[in-house]
Amino acid sequence: MEGGESDEEQEQLQERQHFASILRAFDHYRGWANAKVSRLERDMQRMSALHRGLVGAEAKIAAMREAIEANASVLAEVVAPHRAAVPADQLDDSRLQVLQDPDAPGGARFVPASRTRYVPEGDMSKVESTLKQFVREWGAEGAAERAEAHEPLLDGLRQALPGGGARGARVLVPGAGLGRLAWEVARLGFNTQASEFSYFMLIAANFLLNRTSAPVTVHPWVLQTCNVRSLAQQVRGAACPDTPPQELPPSAALSMCAGDFLEVYREQQSCWEAIVTCFFIDTAHDAVDYLERIRTLLVPGGAWVNIGPLLWHYHDVPGEVSIELSWEELRALIVAHSFVLEREEWKRCGYTKNPASMYQMAYECVFFVARWPAAAPPPPPPEEEMPPPPPGA
Repeated sequence: MEGGESDEEQEQLQERQHFASILRAFDHYRGWANAKVSRLERDMQRMSALHRGLVGAEAKIAAMREAIEANASVLAEVVAPHRAAVPADQLDDSRLQVLQDPDAPGGARFVPASRTRYVPEGDMSKVESTLKQFVREWGAEGAAERAEAHEPLLDGLRQALPGGGARGARVLVPGAGLGRLAWEVARLGFNTQASEFSYFMLIAANFLLNRTSAPVTVHPWVLQTCNVRSLAQQVRGAACPDTPPQELPPSAALSMCAGDFLEVYREQQSCWEAIVTCFFIDTAHDAVDYLERIRTLLVPGGAWVNIGPLLWHYHDVPGEVSIELSWEELRALIVAHSFVLEREEWKRCGYTKNPASMYQMAYECVFFVARWPAAAPPPPPPEEEMPPPPPGA
């Protein structure tokens, strides 16, 4: 093996590489966002001085940069305690490879992290999405979205497990994001575990759930320059969290588990009374893998409560398996896996949308409550064998 490193050492190195790339993305936000503002400022210079004065070009650019600086300060606070996980000498380790900008001389190639400041655009989009997720899950302006998606789930959970909160029934929330839904489930008295794969979400969730003694203000729409009603609405701030996460009842139990849903819960069987999924099914390469894992994890008589669209996450990712199903097809698979659909409804839900934008988009989400039978269903009857052909046929 190259360098005499074991498989475990290689795996640890790759994990450090990935974590270091997340920290670099958070750190890069200030420069990345200001570069976008500089492009806008440069283009506005094409306007006449009179027109720039009429639209308040200088004030616009100044306000955007001020909001970006506020976001960068919050993000620095978010990642501060995690830097020790990847010490500076390891961040500069020549073995830590990152993808060089494809437009750089020589084209796309992997080079030591210490020799490049390039951060993939996809990672920067995730940082911006994280700021929007702050508001969706923990801001007052996200209350309407939470009512659309979380309230049906909580109502479905209460109906599926009557008295479950009082006795601390165990509930799993995969794809938990920044943890608000799992927090709401725990507040009902359920023994709740949140599971999340994305380091962007995990780092931000840790900050909001464990390290905020007072709200912080983010400006998630500062770079949204289309369909804007006014500059004030574009750069407005949102205080998060809108309710102190620490104010759970003393009896509440909430934990967070990091990792891939299929891997983390591979060894568990029949240990959750309910599984609650919100905008989660379509993160699968193959939804059957999720169905089978959920069925394995639920106790007999357990409930799966779901809401979300089918925006299959890997449908346009080169080299990734993506089995894209319609709801009709997915429903047939759910029933074929012996789930009993007790509720099935359509709900209109937004997702990290800007309430003040001139453009509003919403998903028609499927909401359902599916029960894993208390008794295992009987096996299907064997297929009848074809009778032998008559003699001489």
